[in-house]
Amino acid sequence: MLIGRYSAFLDANVLHPAFLRGALLWFADERLFRPVWSAHILAEWRSSVERRRKELDPAALDRMQAAAVQAFPDAEVSGYDALIEGLWLPDPNDRHVLAAAIVGRCHGIITTNLKDFPEEDVGRYSMEIIHPDDFIVNIIDLEENRALAACKRHRAAMSKSLPTADDYLNQFERSGLIQAHQRLIGRRDLL
Repeated sequence: MLIGRYSAFLDANVLHPAFLRGALLWFADERLFRPVWSAHILAEWRSSVERRRKELDPAALDRMQAAAVQAFPDAEVSGYDALIEGLWLPDPNDRHVLAAAIVGRCHGIITTNLKDFPEEDVGRYSMEIIHPDDFIVNIIDLEENRALAACKRHRAAMSKSLPTADDYLNQFERSGLIQAHQRLIGRRDLL
């Protein structure tokens, strides 16, 4: 993984949990990787949030999406529709993810649905499928100081909850980012 030059396609399931989305986008803001998504992924993200957070004002979702698009204006990939039919994955509804990642020249797809992207089907496109916990741990291991700076900025941006360093670290664990939690726990004083 080449820090900064690694292009990662973010599946909708890593954008929906607010904490995970925030962590990934702060790492991207620190230029630890280049995030890539599609309009289809953003629509899936929005639909998922609307289903689970009915109390959330649609204008708030508009602001969240606009902030991400503004922060990463080159993240959205298009022009991949023609590839979709020629791809095979266990779940045909995931082919748009692989097609967009191919057109976006991504090195990997970050997803929690590893089984939906088998190595034998994705590997031929010189792409890896990575769980977000493994991805974040790789970033921390390769660029610890910059990763800690991103985490510190992420924590500071959580202005509504104002988490302590321990609260922030516990969010990693609650989000299923167990390895990342373990890597960061000894660095709480830098968060």
